[in-house]
Amino acid sequence: MDKKLCIIGLGKMGSTLAKGLVNAGILKKEQIVGTDICVDNFEMNPVYCNIETLNDNIKAVQQCDIVLLSVKPQVIDKVLKEISSFCKDKIVISIAAGITIEHLEKALPSSAKIIRAMPNTPILVGEGVIAISRNKNVSDEEISMVKNLLESVGRVYLVEEDMMDVITALSGSGPAYVYIIIEALADGGVLMGLPRDLSLEFAARTVLGSAKMVLESNKHPGELKDMVTSPGGTAIRGIEVLENRGIRGIIMNAVKEAANRSQEINSQRGVKFDR
Repeated sequence: MDKKLCIIGLGKMGSTLAKGLVNAGILKKEQIVGTDICVDNFEMNPVYCNIETLNDNIKAVQQCDIVLLSVKPQVIDKVLKEISSFCKDKIVISIAAGITIEHLEKALPSSAKIIRAMPNTPILVGEGVIAISRNKNVSDEEISMVKNLLESVGRVYLVEEDMMDVITALSGSGPAYVYIIIEALADGGVLMGLPRDLSLEFAARTVLGSAKMVLESNKHPGELKDMVTSPGGTAIRGIEVLENRGIRGIIMNAVKEAANRSQEINSQRGVKFDR
């Protein structure tokens, strides 16, 4: 690909994507410019895989074909106002949670090719899941190009934007629920006498392996569960406790409430922009 990418915001998400693109060979380091208020102007910044880094958003956007907004929702409006006039006909990707395509369209030129993306934190270890939606200006060829870029750090799925709140609740917030489960499993091991470090290792790898079995076995999770639960055995005794406490309903309600909160945050945004 001969396009040049500007990443605005070199925090964990932005810097991970830069490193993923370079390490995967999808883009050369010369094809990426990163900006952040915390960096100096470098031709080749060793902290970020030797990409060029600037603290000037406008200068970076002017020299690029694709702009990735990797900034927090609280500051995205300021950044949009700053770069808007330089984004005509460019692909603009936003990974800011809760920022809708409509919101971005109000802030950017009518010709901007806008993609909203929802990554989750496992992109930091190359195992993320990323949902993307596009506005009418983005062609199929361009969406394929963007998918190829983002697949350097995880799996990418094109979805309708009205699914984004639920995806935010499930895959965006979901890692937090899984970490609680891992911590609780490890605590259970410690309660029954295992050393903390060993118990945590077993808990985390049990979740990792179980997830891999769901993805690779083509079996329903219920079928995989039944493979573990022998009659009168240990697993079914533990499952009885979980079911008595309503584990399924608790997790389902967590996703529901997180999705509702995402919708609330979206509805609270009503910033007007003057082009």
